Amino acid sequence: MDVIIEGKITADEGIDDILRTCAEIKSVKTPVLRINDNNSDLQGRIGFSQGGYIVGGKIVPTGESGYEAVRRLLSVSEGNYAILDPMRKHVADVNQSLWIKVEKIVPLLPDLPESPEGLIDPHPQDAIRQTGNMEIPPNLQPDEKKDLSVDERAEAPKSVVVNAASKSRKFDLGYWRFFRAGLCIIAGFTVVLSVFMYHNELLTFFNNLFLSQK
Repeated sequence: MDVIIEGKITADEGIDDILRTCAEIKSVKTPVLRINDNNSDLQGRIGFSQGGYIVGGKIVPTGESGYEAVRRLLSVSEGNYAILDPMRKHVADVNQSLWIKVEKIVPLLPDLPESPEGLIDPHPQDAIRQTGNMEIPPNLQPDEKKDLSVDERAEAPKSVVVNAASKSRKFDLGYWRFFRAGLCIIAGFTVVLSVFMYHNELLTFFNNLFLSQK
């Protein structure tokens, strides 16, 4: 993944400023924030979606993921960070469909609540429509058919009938008329050209024909 922005986490540039940058960045649809803590071996990544949403996170050493990983990473007060561009690739390990608005988290830093209750967007389907992120949270995905009958599995694919009004079945009269007119023009031009080139021969022929009938 390409590094878009990188820097140090300090008192002057804290996690709150970095979160706002991730939420407001326009050049990357789904940025990933990488965080390293200088005071411990804590390091990990947080995934974002357009519209200023945090969708998940993962701590590298332990494999811990979800809201708890996000909470621990956002508690770092001294370290370094990098905002990454996944280049349109789906980064599944930092997407647990949390849908937490950055503006809800910033006022609570650095001590985020242990539970994400009250932080997760209750209407993530609206966020999907507004941001264009097509990663649908599991609770919104339609139920799959668990068991198909033998008849359903063996059912032959249905034939597709083309509508009578379909463009593929319409005869293009306009094209035919244009083609026919072109043929007439060519034929007429050929006759005129022949008369112009062989007018002496034609006059002789008609004179002889006329005289022979007298």
